[in-house]
Amino acid sequence: MVFSDLHSIAVLFIMPVTFMLLMTFAMSGRQSDMLDSVSIYVEQPPQQYEKLYVQYLTKLGYHFAHSSDSATATLSFSHSFNDNVFTSGAKNLLVVTFSANASIPVQTVIQQHLELSFARVKLHLYMLETEELNADLPLEQQMEQIVKQSDTSELIKTKTGSLSPVISYSIPSWLVFGIFFIVLPISITLVNERQSGTLIRLKTFPINMYTYFFTKLTAFYCISLAQFLVLVFIGLRLVPLVVDSAPITYSQILHIIPMGLFICFSAVCFAAIFSALVKSFEQAIVLGGGVNIILAALSGFMVPLDVMPASLREVAQLSPMYWAAELIKQNMFYTTANNSAQQIMLLCLFSLASLGVASFLFSRKIRDVLWN
Repeated sequence: MVFSDLHSIAVLFIMPVTFMLLMTFAMSGRQSDMLDSVSIYVEQPPQQYEKLYVQYLTKLGYHFAHSSDSATATLSFSHSFNDNVFTSGAKNLLVVTFSANASIPVQTVIQQHLELSFARVKLHLYMLETEELNADLPLEQQMEQIVKQSDTSELIKTKTGSLSPVISYSIPSWLVFGIFFIVLPISITLVNERQSGTLIRLKTFPINMYTYFFTKLTAFYCISLAQFLVLVFIGLRLVPLVVDSAPITYSQILHIIPMGLFICFSAVCFAAIFSALVKSFEQAIVLGGGVNIILAALSGFMVPLDVMPASLREVAQLSPMYWAAELIKQNMFYTTANNSAQQIMLLCLFSLASLGVASFLFSRKIRDVLWN
């Protein structure tokens, strides 16, 4: 009866792979790719230093729209821009209005580039005034020198480890999300057996119903382990190739695979609660699927934790999905067993508590079935 609904079993493999591919590919975009879809509209024709400012924006990769309706951001220069751009106490020389469709990350990037362009215009004017910049050079060459003078990229060296941040964040998150979706096939299988009368007929056999319930969970645990192995291989070996990133080494994968024993156990025990609770397919989909999506959101899978409010970050640390994802991340970087022990302990305690609740709910479910 475990394989009575092959469609829901197939979802366990197809859906997480699809999510991993889509989300990893979406997060792997470079800033230059982002600017391809961004346009800026300047309300009034730029004059004097305003033209210089607009040219520095163009040099950053922006293109300009013909109307504010199609623009990501609209710029309006103050009438005192040309007179006060080089004044230290000047304020509100430029007003930027973002369109309703501009996302927060895009607004942040545009804001940073607007400030950078201001800094370059001021440096340009200062170097002209001090004659450090040859005023006889073509404007394009002058701007090239200013860009070189203000480029600090060579002064900063960033170390992110051997793994791409996109891979180390996205793959563990959506892998765990897929593992916890075992709630659907488990719940749907028990609903099928209840509606078909299988549970009542099983009562006539000389078997303990708890033995039957735990045997079924064990079978789904084996399926979950197989799902974990498939998703680990696809997510850590094949998906990185799609986004031009180095795949995870097999030695790192060997560190991760044992963690699947605890992650899959917690996922199956958590799913057992809903399988014993729901009475229809609609309840299984809405309740089981809905709770999983909420947990994923709270665990930082959809919005990174470091941009969440502090209160939500604290809530995330109470989520079993968060513990599971952290366990994978830790072992992707060869973290010592001591650092993984806390996540393993939390997952084991959560699993045992969930199993206890599921057993209680299943006993009530059996009594209700017999009464009817």
